Amino acid sequence: MSPSPIEKRRGWHWSDYWRSGRTEVMTVQTPAGPVAFDTGPIWTEWFAAFESGAALLDLATGNGQVAAHASRAAAENGRSFAITGVDYAEVEAAGAVLPADCRLMGGVALEQLPFPAAAFDGASSQFGIEYADTRAALQELARVLKPGGRVLMMIHHADSVITRQTADQIAAYDAVLGKSAAIRHARRAFTAHLKGLAAAGPEEALRVAVRQATMRLEPTAPFEPVRYMVGYLDDLARRIDAYEPRSALERLDIFEAGNAAWRHRQQSQGLAALDGPGIEVFIQRAARAGLTLDAKAELNDGQGALIGWRLSFRKA
Repeated sequence: MSPSPIEKRRGWHWSDYWRSGRTEVMTVQTPAGPVAFDTGPIWTEWFAAFESGAALLDLATGNGQVAAHASRAAAENGRSFAITGVDYAEVEAAGAVLPADCRLMGGVALEQLPFPAAAFDGASSQFGIEYADTRAALQELARVLKPGGRVLMMIHHADSVITRQTADQIAAYDAVLGKSAAIRHARRAFTAHLKGLAAAGPEEALRVAVRQATMRLEPTAPFEPVRYMVGYLDDLARRIDAYEPRSALERLDIFEAGNAAWRHRQQSQGLAALDGPGIEVFIQRAARAGLTLDAKAELNDGQGALIGWRLSFRKA
C-alpha cells in the first residue's frame, strides 16, 4: 500500500502533534493516571552555566520545550542567549508562542544541519537525536559546535518505563484494532449514505467489527489509547444517521491519519531506544566525531522509575 498524502509529508507523524499544542514528551502511566516527567530543573541548571551571549542549539526541538528552559535560565540569571531549535517536523507554529530569544526551524534533518562550522557554544537534545542516523547526526553536531562547546542529551533507554509502556500500548492496539476492518466498513456505510445507496450491509458489518474490537479490550492502562479509538468507532456505529455523510468521511480521514501517526510515533520510540551496548556504540560514534564524554548516567524520576539515559559531552 502506498503512503497517503499526509504520510508523504516530512515528519508527518510529529508535525500535527506539535501543531496541536501538545507539550508532554515523557508521559508515564501510573495508577492515578498519566504523569509527565518534568525535565525543567535539569535543563535550567545546565543552561545557567553558559555565559551571556551564548549561541545554543536544541536538536529535535519539537514544541521548543527545551528552548524555553534555556530562555528561562537566561532570564533568571540576567543573561541573554540566542537559542535555535531544529526539527524535521513542522514546528514553526510552536515557536510563535516562545520567548523572543527562541527561534524554531522545521524541515531540518539532524544529519544535515544548515549552519556554518563552529556556530554554537552549546547543544541540547531531549529524546531526539537517537531518532536520527546517529553517526551522521553526531558528525554534524560536532561540526557546528565551537571548540569547548558543551552538549547535554537525554536519550530513550530500552529498559525504561516509557519504552515498556510504549511497547505494551502498541501490543494492545494491534490486539484490538490491528486486523479490524471497522474503519473500512464505516467508510462504506457513510459513502453509501452519501450516494443514496443501500447501507444496511456495511452498517451491520461496522457494528459487528466494533463489537469484536470491544470484546478484545482489557481494563488495563496499556489499552487506554485504543479504548478511546474504539469508543469513537462505537459512537459512529450506534449513531450513523446522526452524522452528515460527507463530514463523517472527512472526520474518518482525520481519525485514521491520527491513529497512523500515533502508532508510528510509538514504533519509532521503541526503535530509537538504546540498551547498554547501544549507548556504548553511540558514545563511540560521538568520540569519532570529536565529542568527548564528560558523564553518563541513567535518568530516573522522583519515584525511582527509569526514564532514560543522560549523557554530557564536550568538543575538544
